[in-house]
Amino acid sequence: MANKTWNKSKALLICGWCNVCQKELLSNEGGWIVNAEKKHFCHDGRDGSCFDKYVIEQKNVAEDASYERN
Repeated sequence: MANKTWNKSKALLICGWCNVCQKELLSNEGGWIVNAEKKHFCHDGRDGSCFDKYVIEQKNVAEDASYERN
């Protein structure tokens, strides 16, 4: 009788959804970022990096807030 081996498939987990484009982020795929606020972003989104878009948006919000204070 031959020895039987088990073929375990690697677990595929959903790690989250991109906060910008709502793309599903999987554990076996790279190309996603989690920031300090625990928000998930695509590194290579449809129209560039979703994380870069988020950073630019936050910078614009901060500039608008400082402009309104003055």
